[in-house]
Amino acid sequence: MMSVLLLSTILLIQPGVESLTTLELDPEIARSRIHDVIREDVEPEERVATLQEVIERCQDSSLVSIAQLNLGIDQLQRAKSDPELIGAAIESFKAADSLARSPQVQSDARFRLGQGYYELAQLAEPAPSKDEGMDPQAMIDSMKKKIDTLRDSAGAFRSVLEVESSNARASANVERVRREIKELQDQIDAIEQMMEQQKEQQRQEQQQKQQQQQDSADKLKELAKEQQEQAEESAANPPEDPQSQSKQQQDQQEVSEQTESANEEVGEQEDTESVSEKIQEAMEAQKKAQEAMEKGDQEQAAKEQAKAAESLEEAAEQMQEMADESKKQGEEADKKEQGESQEDADKQDGEGEEADQDQDQEDEELGDEISEIAKELLDKERREREMRQAYRQKGRPTKVEKDW
Repeated sequence: MMSVLLLSTILLIQPGVESLTTLELDPEIARSRIHDVIREDVEPEERVATLQEVIERCQDSSLVSIAQLNLGIDQLQRAKSDPELIGAAIESFKAADSLARSPQVQSDARFRLGQGYYELAQLAEPAPSKDEGMDPQAMIDSMKKKIDTLRDSAGAFRSVLEVESSNARASANVERVRREIKELQDQIDAIEQMMEQQKEQQRQEQQQKQQQQQDSADKLKELAKEQQEQAEESAANPPEDPQSQSKQQQDQQEVSEQTESANEEVGEQEDTESVSEKIQEAMEAQKKAQEAMEKGDQEQAAKEQAKAAESLEEAAEQMQEMADESKKQGEEADKKEQGESQEDADKQDGEGEEADQDQDQEDEELGDEISEIAKELLDKERREREMRQAYRQKGRPTKVEKDW
């Protein structure tokens, strides 16, 4: 009969009069519609459309809050297949809380809000990269985002106690979410420790690399100097007897052997091809110098020794440039890390102080209440079921689901 009367009203509206969607909805009609669509056998589309109509057209804030609450419940249920609805559900619960006149509706809205934030927190999962698996920093960022949302969840559950101080489920959920936050923070600490160990290992490897390059550069400089001195000695004071000639050849042999050893050390390092080429040139010149000495051609020997010294000097310069570049990179990395560490420390200090203040406030307000309530959880849930049954029998429209 009601639908027939509403249809007649529509037919009587004359052109130029506001459409039905802009007219105020009678509170009794709004109440009846809410009651009709919160049943489980009602199609989701019909439920949503009816609740939205009540929200838009009814001027009774208590009924609008009930419609918002049930709309949020419906959105949160459907969010299992469409996670984007979680945000809409959260906004519906916030609206229900702000408009509620009934402590029961306000308590339910805040409890559901805690659920919504908890479900939203579960979406904050890092995506693994294709090549290297999970990125540690992405994991940390994701966990921190999840912690922030879980804190909102814990805050919503805790706010239930402001209007219903004996709500055992809300108290238990506050503790549950806090434990999950603590576990996530422990995981973050472990990952950060692992990352710090990796950074320290990389730092040591960088320092070792730079030291090897510097040692090779110093050794090549010393060889170039010694080779140049021998070249000058050969040119200015050629040996006059077999003994002096043998000593000259022996000195050159020692420099050649040291050069060959230096070449092996350089070859074990990264990106040293051009340096090795210069050392190879020096070794070739040293070989020719020794051949010239054996023939008694001191002039040619001196020329080849000078060429070897020049090649060794060029190799030393290249090696020194590499060592300087590695040192520069290490210093820049240290400065960057120190800056990031200081920034993180400042941020953590701020977050830590805020979290400590929030925690102290919660502990001060709640005290031992949570523990005492948890002991009475079973009795409280039984009483709540009885209250809900009586509530339904009175024909009230608020829908209460199973405990979470």
